[in-house]
Amino acid sequence: MKSAIQFAGETKSNAVRQIVAEREPVALRTFTPSQAVFAKSAGPYHWTPEGRKLFDYSSGVLVANLGHNPKRWMQHFAKSMGWTAEMLFGDADDESARRMGTPARPLSANEETTGKSAHPTYVPAITMTAYNGVTEIEALAVQRLLANIKRSKGSERLDTIVWAASGSEAIQKALWACLARDKTRDMIIATRYGFHGKKGLANAVTGSEKDSERDPRVKFISFPMDEIIDAGYEPSVIDLAKYRAELDDLWRQFGRKLTCLITEPYLGGGGSFHPTPAYHQMLQQFCREHDLLFIFDEVQANFG
Repeated sequence: MKSAIQFAGETKSNAVRQIVAEREPVALRTFTPSQAVFAKSAGPYHWTPEGRKLFDYSSGVLVANLGHNPKRWMQHFAKSMGWTAEMLFGDADDESARRMGTPARPLSANEETTGKSAHPTYVPAITMTAYNGVTEIEALAVQRLLANIKRSKGSERLDTIVWAASGSEAIQKALWACLARDKTRDMIIATRYGFHGKKGLANAVTGSEKDSERDPRVKFISFPMDEIIDAGYEPSVIDLAKYRAELDDLWRQFGRKLTCLITEPYLGGGGSFHPTPAYHQMLQQFCREHDLLFIFDEVQANFG
């Protein structure tokens, strides 16, 4: 979606909507027809970047059952974690901590007993959840993430961000997108012993064909575990020809029924196995030759 919804008198909100329209897929906005933009929230209220105060009818069932940014709950949580304002914000004083919406001090014994505090019940701060809205922080995150990606070699074609609540959900969405591209191509290639999730198609491409209840649309190929079991391996010891032969054999069997190939930069659930870049380049080349989408699952890799 390139043309964003725009409303008169909402200059800041319109700018956020434009970023979202250009850099997120329209599927993420299925249930946000108004595309209200929220700058901050407290309790049952949102505020737009222009300062307009709105009742929160956007969070969904049970999503914000405590209200946005409940101060006493956050203080209890921070106290349980052993967090202090200094740990989170350096040498912030009480006033600057209050401005940032974080507890400047733990609750006193009297406040613990009575439930009363001299501070407001809710803190106007970044919106906690906005399933049916857009937030300024989301648009900023989109811009920063894309800017970071653009610093990497080969990133010229990466221009859209799809947000997901978990790794499994992200993989599920990616696989759905591949299957939706061409309804006649419904078979998926996955490298063996990877970990992509525990539900739906994400689970279907996890592990190997020996697992029970395996989705018949998924076909597995070998991952070069034996050659790289030692961290000091030499890239030259990996014979890529046999791995390419597996791919070619799948293409001879199923041809244009194959729609995508999913792998990881290194195995996460199956052990710590880091293949040479040439292996991944070989997979990418096969996908380009046969018009397959290439899914690179970096969820665990990006968490170290």
